[in-house]
Amino acid sequence: MDPTITPAELAAAADPDTFGRYLAGIKPHGHMDHHPGRSSSVRTAEYEGHRIRIVTTYDITVDDRPLPAELDVDDDGMLTCHGLPTYQFLSAMDTVKALIRHFPDHFGMGD
Repeated sequence: MDPTITPAELAAAADPDTFGRYLAGIKPHGHMDHHPGRSSSVRTAEYEGHRIRIVTTYDITVDDRPLPAELDVDDDGMLTCHGLPTYQFLSAMDTVKALIRHFPDHFGMGD
C-alpha cells in the first residue's frame, strides 16, 4: 500500500466542511480529565524483553494556586509545555519560571 497522498486527495481533505467533520469526530484524550495543577505523562518502552512504563506526575502551584500547565516528558527526559510549545526544558522548575516570565498577567504581575 502506497501511503503517498495525491494533490487531489489533499485538496479534498483540506476542504473546510470535510476537515470540520473530521475534527468534530475526534474524541478527547484520556488524560484531558485532570486536576488543576496536576500534570502527568506516561512513557513506555520495550527493552531486552521487558516492558517499561514510567508515569511522571507534577503537582504544581504558584503563590499557593494550582497551575493548570500541561507538562510532558519525552523519552530523553526533556520537558515540554503546551503553553510554550516551541520550548524544551531540563526541569519542571525551569518550565514554571518560563511560564511566569512569558505570561506575567496570568500571575498578577502584568503592567
